Amino acid sequence: MRLFSSKNRAVHLGDYPLERLPRQNRAIDLSLIAPPPSLASPAAENRASLVNAMSPYLNIMDRMRLGDAAPQQAPLPDSLEARSEHLKAACYYLDASMVGVCPISEGLWLEQPRVNTSLAAESAQAYGVGAADNPMAAASVAEGQAAWGRSEAETVRPVNHRFALVIACAFPREPGDDEPGCDWLQNSQAERAALRAGEVGAVMVNYLRMLGFEARLHTVTAAELNINGALVAAGLAEANVEGVTMPFIGDQFGAVAVSTTLELSPDLPLADGAVRAAQGLGWWLGWGGTRAGRQGPDFAKRQFHQGLFPTERLKRVEDPTTFIDAARVPRVPKRHDMFIRGSIGDLGEKAQRELEGFRMITKSPFGHAMIPVLGGMVPLQYGEATTDPAEGYDDPEENSRRIKATMHYLGADMVGICEIPDYAWYSHDVDGSEITPYHKYAICILIDQGYDTMEGASGDDWISGAQSMRAYMRAQLIGGVVGSHLRDLGFSARGHSVMDQDVLHIPLNLLAGLGELPRIGEMVLNPFVGPRFKSGILTTNLPLAVDKPIDFGMQDFCNKCQKCARECPCLAIPFGDKIMFNGYEIWKPDVEKCSRYRITNAAGSMCGRCMKTCPYNLEGVMKERPFLWSAMHLPFTRKWLAKLDDVVGNGRINPIKKWWWDHDTDETGRVIEAARVNRRQLNFRNDAPSQDRIACYPIDTVPDPVNVIPTSPDRKQGMLAYQNAERPDQYQQRLRHGTVEAPVMPAWYNAAEGEKHD
Repeated sequence: MRLFSSKNRAVHLGDYPLERLPRQNRAIDLSLIAPPPSLASPAAENRASLVNAMSPYLNIMDRMRLGDAAPQQAPLPDSLEARSEHLKAACYYLDASMVGVCPISEGLWLEQPRVNTSLAAESAQAYGVGAADNPMAAASVAEGQAAWGRSEAETVRPVNHRFALVIACAFPREPGDDEPGCDWLQNSQAERAALRAGEVGAVMVNYLRMLGFEARLHTVTAAELNINGALVAAGLAEANVEGVTMPFIGDQFGAVAVSTTLELSPDLPLADGAVRAAQGLGWWLGWGGTRAGRQGPDFAKRQFHQGLFPTERLKRVEDPTTFIDAARVPRVPKRHDMFIRGSIGDLGEKAQRELEGFRMITKSPFGHAMIPVLGGMVPLQYGEATTDPAEGYDDPEENSRRIKATMHYLGADMVGICEIPDYAWYSHDVDGSEITPYHKYAICILIDQGYDTMEGASGDDWISGAQSMRAYMRAQLIGGVVGSHLRDLGFSARGHSVMDQDVLHIPLNLLAGLGELPRIGEMVLNPFVGPRFKSGILTTNLPLAVDKPIDFGMQDFCNKCQKCARECPCLAIPFGDKIMFNGYEIWKPDVEKCSRYRITNAAGSMCGRCMKTCPYNLEGVMKERPFLWSAMHLPFTRKWLAKLDDVVGNGRINPIKKWWWDHDTDETGRVIEAARVNRRQLNFRNDAPSQDRIACYPIDTVPDPVNVIPTSPDRKQGMLAYQNAERPDQYQQRLRHGTVEAPVMPAWYNAAEGEKHD
């Protein structure tokens, strides 16, 4: 945990105090620096090695490295320094450890380019596409496949590229010989770092091309540039006889470079001895909000299966703090998802246009840059397990520790495991076909959307969509690699990403102990990162030990705090009490209002205003610990803490953290400056509406999943349903007296399904 806040540290400076290091403008013979060694071939002889499952994902990043620039250049600042700072901040937002910019001299080009030979044998058809019936998933898969169509035979040295963005990702500590997961993780550090750096590089190369500039990704597996030389030229490393050494992290890293025609302001090389000079007291303590040297590498003081957050200290309970009448919670079809409904036309022509091709995300080029990476990974969610299951996987406790260790190692912020209740499966796919539950366990992957960027945002401005996509992308990468690994070991597994999923994330996150259901409603709130996260799910039949739900006082806190309802730009969050909805209690938000606003937001891309302003949107510094402890353990302080959050101004925009450009895309696909930008500060109104004007749509209003004819929600009927909804205490009293009946099901609902809820 950090001692010092980073609120006054600009995002482009990163976590490490590189700006404090001595530099000099000197000529360096970069041709004398050896390039990084190639990655070893997949460890086919060691079936337990995670390297085997990472290899296809490394190839996906290399598929992104070539591509055409947009025909027209986006409006950018004239300042070369501002451009470099922007690109660095974008890389840091994607979790790069260190980033620099260098000019490309003749000495940086490799005499013999590296070619990823495995790409020639791959094709989109080899993976198959399982999401073609989902209009939004199909659009993302198409973008990913467009990159797959590139061939290494097209590679010609891009001599007109004058600058390179150089990106490094640090290793965590080396897995120990006896800790859980070591049999999967050992001897995979180089591949893990290459994968994480490749993910950042793939997004950045897409982004630069979308801005209208040529760009190429150079990785340890496919490159024309000497990445080690670029690290030295960009002031990120010193050369030595063994290769290169970086300040603060030594030789424990992987790196990529992105060459481009965009004019940038380069960094100066490090002065002699700069690596030694980095080890000062300020760095050791983390002065100024930097990463503290005393922390060591990630997981220096914790085992991988524990994760970086102290979740073991949370109070565990047998049942969730939200009441669920599991026997009467009906399964719903994907057709009922408001984004799917919008893409069909249920929310009108404007929403349908915005959903076509994911425009509500892709209108912002930085968010759009992640879609090909997401789409490229979708086909790898699926697959058949090998027919000879590996031995040694009979212990559910050990299996769960292995899974958690691996996911944390790959970059998950938190992981929880639960059994999948029947109601957490969608009943029907987008094409109307019935979904039969096929796995017993859900592994839930939590990815923090990032405090620093949330600090600089209003929550519903032009970075909002990219915040979601970044977290979904990371969750999909982690779940995909682990799912592939399980299938290689002979155990059935399937990833469920934002692009294509057969399960509902919210109830699974709740049951897996990743949070409680808050006033915001349709999400789970975590005690350490609040609502500021997205999730991915991996389902499997591998025997696993499950986690229990948690109780950190969230229900009482949200009952006393109405900040998210007050700050919601479309008043979709209730000020009042919880209701019973489809067999469970919830502060039920108006998902139609919320979805319409997120989809059609003309002054931003999507919305996360509730995440931005929630008192649990914490930075994670030491000074917050007493308040978090008090909120968890001292109920009488919760109302005071909710008010204190307003007094200290939490939820306001911090201009120091604003790093992104407010770009929109016009009807021709040209990137332009946004005409409008949401810049909401806190709304301190004290007058809650006398009555929530909220609509809800219970199971009996759900359209036929086979029906693709636009069917608008009956808002008047929905508001009546909300007003007439039963209170949870009334429902539970009737349940004790045996007077609760099965829910009223729509006419299309399969009779056999309906019988399950009698």
